[in-house]
Formats: sequence, structure tokens, C-alpha cells
Amino acid sequence: MGVALLPALLSACGSGTSAGSPADDPAARSSDLLITSDALPAGWGDSNSQGLDYRLTVCGVDLEPETPARASSLRFSEGPFGPFLEQHVRVYRTDVIADVIADLRTALPGCSGYTARGTRPDSPTARFTVEPLTVKGAPPDSVAWRQTSRGRLPVTADVVVVRSGDAAVTLMSYALRDTPDPAVLARAVAALPEVG
Repeated sequence: MGVALLPALLSACGSGTSAGSPADDPAARSSDLLITSDALPAGWGDSNSQGLDYRLTVCGVDLEPETPARASSLRFSEGPFGPFLEQHVRVYRTDVIADVIADLRTALPGCSGYTARGTRPDSPTARFTVEPLTVKGAPPDSVAWRQTSRGRLPVTADVVVVRSGDAAVTLMSYALRDTPDPAVLARAVAALPEVG
């Protein structure tokens, strides 16, 4: 798997990128759940945008079971080659994320890996191994795992999905040639606005 495939499959990257309903719609609160680079360790800053495309099924669980009413995404990095931290916020018109988290909690303990494919018909297939992950300070209404792409240049990503009302907040910390620093994801989780 090429280095660019992991972000293509797992990310909707970019500083301040958002799409969806008008600002007076209650679903327009996706940007209220975004963190800033100030929340991360020294040396981290905003990184480039790659758009809002985001759709992935992990261990049989669709992380975006319906089209969100509003979406926002950010990416941060410590340098041009990483490590990276991505944040994706999806606000739904109904509370579908509670079921997604419950389904992930059921599926992940018995799942050792999954296969993903991009959204285009000619997208390559990527295979990932999966293992349990505990994120320090993660709220009770969350689920986390570590996944590593299989192939010539493996990429390891630590992922946590947090429910905030009708929104799903996904944080993904990854490094191209090393395992991610757990402190980065923990600081990002601690910087999230009050969830509920």
C-alpha cells in the first residue's frame, strides 16, 4: 500500500474545512467541536487539506451509517512528513453514533483486521491489522483501536471515536515509519469541548 492510501481511505483533511447545513441550523455545530494546534505538543501546527471525503467500514461497522447534516475536518502535523493528527466531526440529524460506538465495542475484541477500499471504483484495496487501544482520558462514550496497514510501507494509526450528542468526533494519530506517540492523541482528546 502506498503512503498516500492511508490518508485517502481514512481522512477528510484540512484546516477549517466544513460542509453541510446553514449556520442557523442546529446541525451546524460541527466546527464547535474542532480542536486547534495549541492543544498539541510544541512543534505541531496546521497541515494541508485533502477534502471531506470520508467513508470507512472497520471490522464490519460503518463509521458513517448515514449522510451527516454537517461535517468538518482538520489535520495537524509535527513536520512535512509527520507524524500527523486528523480530526473528523460528523453531525447527524439523529443519534446514530451511539449505535456505531456500541457496534465497534462489540466487533473490535474479536477482530484482528479488515480490508478497506476507497470510494472510487478504481481505488486500491488496503488491509489493516487491528488491536485494542486505551486512550488516556477518553470519555466513557468512546471507543479506540490501533490499526496498521499491511504492505511494503506499513502505517500505524491510533484511532478514537467520541460521541458528543448527535455528533461523532474521530481523532486519528499516525506516523509513516513509527508508532504514534500516545500523548498526542491523549492531549487531543483532553482538548475536546465538553461532550454530552
